[in-house]
Amino acid sequence: MDNVTHALAGLVLAESVVAIRRARGGAPSEPFRRAAAAVGVICAELPDADLLYAGDAMGVGRLGYLLHHRGHTHTVVVATLLGLAVWGIALALRRPLRAAGDRGWLLVVCLAGTLLTHLALDWTNSYGVHPFWPLDDRWYYGDAVFIVEPWLWIVSIPPLLLLARAPATRVLVGLLLLLIVGAAWSVDMVQRPVAVLLTLGAVAWTGVAILAAERRRAALAAGAWIAVEATFLVSSWAARARVRTAVGPTYADAALTPLVGDPTCYSALVVERDGSTYRVSSATVAPWPALRDAERCPAPTARGLGPPSRTSTTRIAWGGEWSAPRAELATLARNCVVAAALRFVRVPVWSHPGEIDLWDARFGRGGFAGVTTTDAPEECPRHVPPWTPPRVEMLR
Repeated sequence: MDNVTHALAGLVLAESVVAIRRARGGAPSEPFRRAAAAVGVICAELPDADLLYAGDAMGVGRLGYLLHHRGHTHTVVVATLLGLAVWGIALALRRPLRAAGDRGWLLVVCLAGTLLTHLALDWTNSYGVHPFWPLDDRWYYGDAVFIVEPWLWIVSIPPLLLLARAPATRVLVGLLLLLIVGAAWSVDMVQRPVAVLLTLGAVAWTGVAILAAERRRAALAAGAWIAVEATFLVSSWAARARVRTAVGPTYADAALTPLVGDPTCYSALVVERDGSTYRVSSATVAPWPALRDAERCPAPTARGLGPPSRTSTTRIAWGGEWSAPRAELATLARNCVVAAALRFVRVPVWSHPGEIDLWDARFGRGGFAGVTTTDAPEECPRHVPPWTPPRVEMLR
């Protein structure tokens, strides 16, 4: 997810802990509330510290970013250690927080901050995480929420705006609400009906937050956040079920991404293993065709693929298609540069007219998730982590 969403999640978490403590009769002190908000945001952002060493710092160009962003810091083990480190530093810096009640609840904010408001949120989109290293090096994908989801901003900002004590915080949070509503009208990726719903939703939810008692505002934000996530997750599961049914026994995977702010249309990149053939197809999927069928969704992007071989229905509109011998991918994987890239690339597509050009169809040819190399590279990538290739079943 984007860093603003992580920060908002951290603030919702902190205010929820404050509300729980108040409901239990232990009114938290103002120093605790300020500390909870600060560590909530810090812990929600901290796993992205891998950006400090991913990329060219690893000495392997773009492969460093592909393999090390959402890397070791995005695992349960390291995220837990990061949360504990922030907790220890907070206690060392602020003596009033060392009381037993404050100390325990602040630990909840720190650990939930790194594990829930960062790792769990990153899992919900199609980029993926591998949280169970070193026991399990596989990638896991939620395939449910767009990487910048405006509904999450809209349901969290109004309650946070009213809960904020500092005028500067209120101004900043209010500007974020205006920013996301304005972006809904100016960004081409957001369809006009969705922009209308987002605007009306922002106005209506602000009214609800104003009318609600102060002690209930954090619960409103947390409950609405969970409801948005659940809506997209259920829609994603329904979309995947429709793809799996349509494709049949050759189905291997589908990378799913919803339209921005719209759980009724999902774009899909479908991976198939058809005997000795490896196939990639693009499609638009309508998880709830009774509400909106696939023909009313934006047409699937071909992403450099050829014409489709399947007939579109109200549930799935098929776009481009690309295939190659599965053994060809296994052969290319003997190249050390390609092998390293395949530890990230989920939907590999390639050309091999002289040099090897391999990319991830999720991000398109020429995007950041691709490599170009010769059959015999002069130097192999260094510092390659042990992530299991997403398409390991195609390499056997």
